[in-house]
Amino acid sequence: MITHDFLYNAVGMLSSLMFLGCLFGLVKQYRRINSRKKDVPAGETGYATRSLSVNSFFSSFIAFYAFFLYSIMLQEIDYYLFVTRLLAASMTLVVLFEIFRDRKPLSQRLPFLSGVLLMAVAVLCIGVREDMLFIGRSASIFLAVGATLIMLQGGIQQIRKIRQEQSVGALSLSMNVIFAMKDVSNIAFGLVIGFADGWPLIMTGTVSALTKAAVIMQFYFFREKPVAA
Repeated sequence: MITHDFLYNAVGMLSSLMFLGCLFGLVKQYRRINSRKKDVPAGETGYATRSLSVNSFFSSFIAFYAFFLYSIMLQEIDYYLFVTRLLAASMTLVVLFEIFRDRKPLSQRLPFLSGVLLMAVAVLCIGVREDMLFIGRSASIFLAVGATLIMLQGGIQQIRKIRQEQSVGALSLSMNVIFAMKDVSNIAFGLVIGFADGWPLIMTGTVSALTKAAVIMQFYFFREKPVAA
């Protein structure tokens, strides 16, 4: 007979592995951007990161950052949340940096600069975390709802950008598939924990999985346009 503890540990381990897969997906996205730099048409800017929504990636950064910041506010730092979210937020910031380098408009560069500023704030929070512990539980609700709304609008913006350009461009299919699998595992983990404590995982996982599924569908409708001779 499968006990609740066994199910909890099994699903929790699966969720952890899927989350580590997200890091692999972000690395794949970074490598795809760099491979496209070799084929940039003369005088063209924005080709290496074509069809990548800076809004979508900044939304992902905020979602990772929110739970990274929350881990700092807990009575005892949850090092699983701390380490995994720190790595994911940092890797997403690397992708935002590539967009920063590849595009000229301030609106495309500002997310990376904002991300650097937020990471600096997080470092300061670690130094004064003892004075912030009292807001930990309340902040968790705010961060979960806020991150979900940000992810939703970021996913919508990514779909709009693909449809506007009629191309998936530099967007990585494998990255989106891995992220969707991670979201499904988070939903399962939230259900095992119980709705009372697991609802943030269920809510954010469901919204993120649906938006990622919609993005994945775009790969079947739009293909990368060939580079003009």
